[in-house]
Amino acid sequence: MSDRWNRIVNIAILLTLAILLLNPSGVVGRWVASVYAGWQEQRRVEQAWTELVRVSSLLGPSLANGRGVIVEFVDYDCPVCQTVAPAVLEATRTNGVSVVVRHVPSERNGPAATEAALAAICAERYGVFPEAHSVLLSERAWFTRRDWNAFGVSLGIEDSESFHACMAEATTRHRVARDRDLADHLGIRVTPTFVAGGRLHPGAPGLASALSAVSRAVDSEVVVPIRRPGDSAFDSSRHPGLSEMPDIVGGLFLPDSGLALVERSRIHMVDLTSGETRVVGRRGEGPEEFGHISRANHAPQGMLVWDFPRRRAVLIAHDGEFLGSRNYGQVQFQDVFSSRPVGVGTDGHIVFRDGPGRFMEFGMGRLWDPAWYVTVQDDGELHRIAEAGGEEMYYGQHRSNSVTMGHRTFEAATEERLIVADTERGAIAVLDWSGSEVAEIPMPPSVRLSAAQMQAGRERRVAQQQEFMAFFRRAAERGQLPEMAGRVDDAEIAERYSDWPINDVAPAIDTLLTDFDARLWVRDYRLAGQDSVTWRVWDIDQPQLLFTVRMDGEDRVLDARDDLILLRRVNALDVPRAEIRRLTAVPE
Repeated sequence: MSDRWNRIVNIAILLTLAILLLNPSGVVGRWVASVYAGWQEQRRVEQAWTELVRVSSLLGPSLANGRGVIVEFVDYDCPVCQTVAPAVLEATRTNGVSVVVRHVPSERNGPAATEAALAAICAERYGVFPEAHSVLLSERAWFTRRDWNAFGVSLGIEDSESFHACMAEATTRHRVARDRDLADHLGIRVTPTFVAGGRLHPGAPGLASALSAVSRAVDSEVVVPIRRPGDSAFDSSRHPGLSEMPDIVGGLFLPDSGLALVERSRIHMVDLTSGETRVVGRRGEGPEEFGHISRANHAPQGMLVWDFPRRRAVLIAHDGEFLGSRNYGQVQFQDVFSSRPVGVGTDGHIVFRDGPGRFMEFGMGRLWDPAWYVTVQDDGELHRIAEAGGEEMYYGQHRSNSVTMGHRTFEAATEERLIVADTERGAIAVLDWSGSEVAEIPMPPSVRLSAAQMQAGRERRVAQQQEFMAFFRRAAERGQLPEMAGRVDDAEIAERYSDWPINDVAPAIDTLLTDFDARLWVRDYRLAGQDSVTWRVWDIDQPQLLFTVRMDGEDRVLDARDDLILLRRVNALDVPRAEIRRLTAVPE
């Protein structure tokens, strides 16, 4: 009887303990609820992360692999945000983190905070977001005056009326609404709130915990191997029949042991095993002749060649057979001078880069020429599948051109993917051929320029423009172009660009290409006077950084296959040659 009674008492005690511990207000219950809530929070952050960082409201270096990214939700009418702002800026300088700003303006004191958020978003368009953000958090005159025209002028924006008009645009207001939706989705209730390491870090103390989360993530990064071009496996200058090539437009590895070296009007097909060569095409107007080849890309079953003056795309098989061509001279591209093929979609249509070129619109200041990616349908109509930022331009009263060290959009393609790199965005978009984004690849960090580097950038820009005009003068003298009225001499070019707009932060990259193995090669921006460059090579499908390549800055990468890299090199007399070199590991 006593044993039975003891068992009943023990069971009752265990049940009581279970109720006390496991109910929602118990010790274990609270722990379980906390773990579950943390898991849900991390899941929400991971789901939203790609969108969270997909804006240009950036403080510090560009988004980059291994440098650390923090997203901050800000209200410009928030005293705590104002207090913590200097520490956020210091973190971007000393810790090298990138801070992406999102807006959750309050309405407790009227519409001023919302207007400030709209002004900050519009400042992105003019490349002065960090300046606008700093003023809005350090000063309060805007709160009472709300003179946004004057605010734009104070940021150095010449067309202040256009800046103010931007604040009323539907897309700008949609951006603020979307930021609020993201905050609600993540469960953000206070400002500032920092997002890093898959978690929310609210309030002023959140900055320290966010930096700690970023630091842990950086410390856990996998070391990526470094390679450099080693011994030469092929040199066109030493090959019979290839020693005199006046220009090399491109080069492509082909299946088996094939290689294609592309000149302006002909293509050299090379068998790397036997050494045999033959020429495909010649200068002329016929079906298998070229006027001026400007580019050649990999394409399904062969290569895609663009004959620029004739606006003709030619498909050539790996064995050199002409598969077909199409003339696009009558297609109503928006930018008839710069439109060009990018790749061939899975439906067989060629995808072109196009865009609403504004070269005839003057007096508008610093703006963007968007990049559109289009296919030409069977009826000749254009179908747009994607778009990106394009090129950062300056349109003046008397002359227009791109901003020195301005942001640009680069593109490349494989049989399955279209890759678009908008340098202002800080991430490379991997799209399918319908235009849907399927992955992102981070960009390397940008570099804040010194005064000497900016001056060197100006000088390089002047030299490029002088070389460009010299090309046209030589072509006119040879009768290839009409005689130019009012030639611009070197001194006038130097004067024109002495005060031309220049960015004090260089773009992250300056070249993008895909190779024979469908890997993505991304080159860090090369500054004036920089002898060497770094390429980052990515597995596109993962995406995963495979290795980096350090090489001479004067060499141009044409293609790569396995551990071989095809380079265009020039000698002291600027005579080009194609060379294949084997990539070798750099000792640690």
